[in-house]
Amino acid sequence: MFLLVTAVSEWTQPGLLTVVAPAMVDQPALLWVSGMLTFVAGLAIVLGHNVWSDPAAVVVSFLGWMMTIKGAALLLVPAAGWTALLGAMHYPSHSGVYTIIPALAGAYLAYAGFVRQRQQRAGRESAPNLR
Repeated sequence: MFLLVTAVSEWTQPGLLTVVAPAMVDQPALLWVSGMLTFVAGLAIVLGHNVWSDPAAVVVSFLGWMMTIKGAALLLVPAAGWTALLGAMHYPSHSGVYTIIPALAGAYLAYAGFVRQRQQRAGRESAPNLR
């Protein structure tokens, strides 16, 4: 849900991320804290959910690894590197495009976590008990 809500927040508040991203680059302490939180959260997902068996589990595990890598990059890459990356991505003019993949991943995980799980539970309850 986090991915979906944060992506939709950019769509409902256009330009929000174009203000937040450059402001973070201007604050090395904020980059470091963000990097530490992202790294720890990603590492927790990797250590607790490194599962590659079904599609939803693969998405969660992949996101955990991406968060771990991003957190490490936020900790290790200087602010000038992030400024250059944002410029190379034409970030201010394309920020909405960069929210599409997180929105799709969030929508898929919400579906897999809520709807599909409910369908599977309903299927188990309606199956005959063969004990």
